[in-house]
Amino acid sequence: MRFGPRRRQPRRGGGQIGAPLSVLLLFAGAALRCGPSGETDPPAQQADSSPAVAEVPRSPLGATEDGVGAAVCAACHADIAAGQEEHPMARTAAPVDAGTRARWFSDAMLAQPVAWRDDYGPEPRYRAEGEGGVRFGSPGPDGAAAEVDAVFGSGLRGATPVSFAPGRRMRELRLSYSRAHDGWIATPGGEEDAHPLGDLDGPEATGDCVGCHATALAWDEDGRFNPHRAVLGVRCERCHGSGIAHLESQSGGGAPGPIFHPGRLDAAGEVAFCGQCHRQPTDFEPGLILGRAPALARHAGVGLMMSACFRESPPETTIRCTDCHDPHAPSPAGGAVTRAVCSRCHADPASLHSDPAVSAGADCAGCHLPERREVFGGTPFTDHWIRLTGDAVTPGSAAGRSDLAYLESLHERRVTEPNPPQRAARLRMGLAELLHLRQALPRSQALIREGLALGPDYATRLKGAALLRAGGRAAEAATAFREAAAEDPTKPHAFYELGDLLLETGDAAGALAPLREAARLSPDSAGVHTAYADALLGAGRVREAVEALRRAASLAPDDPDALGRLAGILAAHPRREVRDPAEALRIAERLAAGFSFGEPRSLDVLGAAYAANGNFEAAAQAAERAAAVASSAGDAAFGAEAAARAALYRAGRPYIGPLPATDRARR
Repeated sequence: MRFGPRRRQPRRGGGQIGAPLSVLLLFAGAALRCGPSGETDPPAQQADSSPAVAEVPRSPLGATEDGVGAAVCAACHADIAAGQEEHPMARTAAPVDAGTRARWFSDAMLAQPVAWRDDYGPEPRYRAEGEGGVRFGSPGPDGAAAEVDAVFGSGLRGATPVSFAPGRRMRELRLSYSRAHDGWIATPGGEEDAHPLGDLDGPEATGDCVGCHATALAWDEDGRFNPHRAVLGVRCERCHGSGIAHLESQSGGGAPGPIFHPGRLDAAGEVAFCGQCHRQPTDFEPGLILGRAPALARHAGVGLMMSACFRESPPETTIRCTDCHDPHAPSPAGGAVTRAVCSRCHADPASLHSDPAVSAGADCAGCHLPERREVFGGTPFTDHWIRLTGDAVTPGSAAGRSDLAYLESLHERRVTEPNPPQRAARLRMGLAELLHLRQALPRSQALIREGLALGPDYATRLKGAALLRAGGRAAEAATAFREAAAEDPTKPHAFYELGDLLLETGDAAGALAPLREAARLSPDSAGVHTAYADALLGAGRVREAVEALRRAASLAPDDPDALGRLAGILAAHPRREVRDPAEALRIAERLAAGFSFGEPRSLDVLGAAYAANGNFEAAAQAAERAAAVASSAGDAAFGAEAAARAALYRAGRPYIGPLPATDRARR
């Protein structure tokens, strides 16, 4: 147990995340964002006699004129087109106009309750305006506001309104509708956005988001996405590619022209194809995947690809998306469908279970694909990571090592594919993290340098810097943190990490400026103020350090880092005018009580505070107790220090000087 300001991440609202690579996971909330996706549904593969020679569609049509449109496809495929038109994928986005406004922004909808927390900032609202328009804004006459251009999400689980900006940028607005909540909630992943309406995504992220909610794109001259000219929703040509060549061949009376048919891919290819929008494991932080984060249930492709049923089954029985989900019909997959799929490998399920209730007619999905409600306002999502119930996986277990190796192989494959720069950087950083975990540091660090050279986004740059730091490359890490801070000076994380790194390397003077900025940008983070206090102490600005620690202690009244350091300084600092024995004792007693008077460093601080107040008998008892507990725990060095202080108190003398709880060099 230490009381020094451990590595903690600043967050809006005063939350903190600890752990060596915590910055990697802080942005995981951003990867789980992008509206309530995962909305495919049910069975049956449609036949098509055309050859699968067309190129795999990896993005929407560049413009509406690049395709023929679903109505033309329906001339020959009427039943398929009619069913698909009712599918949630076809309704996964819509422009805001007079018709859709009545659906999403009627008076009744706008009156629905809003689940919002004070630490998210002022509560924003939607309001209808003019002919079919809707505005989203912060309260007050001077509050920020934006036009709502479209709604992403079919409504099956919920929907997120969005606003587009010039330069191919968009923002997911900070209030989404949750069907399960039957009201408005903070948009998942956007709770901590710096902008009151929602942070603007860059062109690449905007392209990724629009690309999964549109069949054909349309951009105005200033680079603003135009949802009224685009084809929103996933229709025929988003999955099958442009039908122009196919139609021209058919019109000439010849054989069917080229058209892409996802159903002719092998299982791995099909799941990866669907995973373009329903996500793949490589789209997320490795820590989330290896930790089997419950929130991943929202992204079906991730769970299925990580399942042993997918990874280890022979090709002829490997599960594919269309075994249970028909992209052309909105009927749900039921127990009969999942039983049929599972029985390809598990013909006699009753023999595999000790529970007599499990029979040949049992619904496998009920136990092995459970529903999870951790994201999007309690909305149920089926967890497609098929596994035994109660599975607990640790990094060192066989299952944990298998996950690591498989995830590494997926990253190895994807880094060789053509990718836009920021995605290429993210994939390299993900692979670098996996290699770091198994101590393959030279290649890990080479990949980090490659990723940093590609112009990564803020979160990826932070991850690279954190990995360089963890790998002992402090100077390179400091450079990367500085570049991240310069790239987005509105966020505190890079400033904090840079300051913390400089403190760790002994440069307290250099740490002052970045930690001061981190404290300004994250005023409610106790961890940031504690680190800033450490820099102030190193620079000899003790009074300011005490005020920073008081601020930290007021933000987190039970935080041992802030309490231990503050009590130690007030009890034993060499400068008399800094000491405040009475305040030191109040804080030290609260600190030690928090550990039930059984933690050695808190007892040591308590002893110094008693001695500062002249109660040498109580001081000696506390220090002796600290020495005994430390020694019994195997910390002989600290035990000896505490025992020496106990002897000092027995002699009727207070201790003056730094305590281990407040000595950064001992971190």
